[in-house]
Amino acid sequence: MEQADEILAELAKLGETRTWEPGTAVITEGDVADCMYIVHTGELRAVVSGVGGRMVELNTLGAGEIFGELMLSGGRRAATVQVTARARLTRVTRAEVERVLTLRPDLACHLIQRLVQRVRTLTTTVSRLASVDVYGRLVGLFDALAVIDQGQRVVPGPLSQARIAERLGASRAMDNRLLQDLARGGYIEVSRERIVLLGELPRHW
Repeated sequence: MEQADEILAELAKLGETRTWEPGTAVITEGDVADCMYIVHTGELRAVVSGVGGRMVELNTLGAGEIFGELMLSGGRRAATVQVTARARLTRVTRAEVERVLTLRPDLACHLIQRLVQRVRTLTTTVSRLASVDVYGRLVGLFDALAVIDQGQRVVPGPLSQARIAERLGASRAMDNRLLQDLARGGYIEVSRERIVLLGELPRHW
C-alpha cells in the first residue's frame, strides 16, 4: 500500500489538481481518451449506456484509485465517470504519462497491474449482469454493501431506487417492486437513510 501511495504521488506531480462537485461528469462515454485521473478525496461512479438508454453502474471509485488509465490502449472512453461526493482529482495527460513511463519502469508496472485489476473487475461485473437474474443481483448488492450497525445488518444510504436500478442493470419499476415485496415479506425495512436487512434474504424470489 505504501509503495502504491508513493507511485500515485509521483504521478500526481505530473498533472493539474482541482475539485469537482457532485453530479459532474468527469469523463463521458465515447469521448476521446487523452488523460487519466487520480482520486485524492470524494467518491465517483462509472456507468455505461444500456438497452433503451438506461444507465448501468459498473463500479464506484474512491480515494487512492485512478480511472481513465485505459487511455493507454487508445480509442475512446468506454464509460462515463460521474462525481457522487465532492471530489479532488488530479488530471494527467496521456502524453505526460507516456513520457514518464519510458523513464520509470516501476510506474509502468504499477499501471499495468491496475489495468489488469480493472479488467478483472469489469469482467466479473459483466458476468454477473449476464448470468444472474435481477433479484440475485439485488441480494449480491446488499451482501456487498451491508455493514453491522448496533447488531443489525444495514445497507447505509442514501441509496436511491434509481441508483440501485443502475447498479443492477434493471428498470426502476422492477427495482421498486422487488423492494416493496421484500418489505411486505418482513425481510427489509426501507427508509431514506438506509435499508435494514431483518434476516437472511431468500436466495430465489
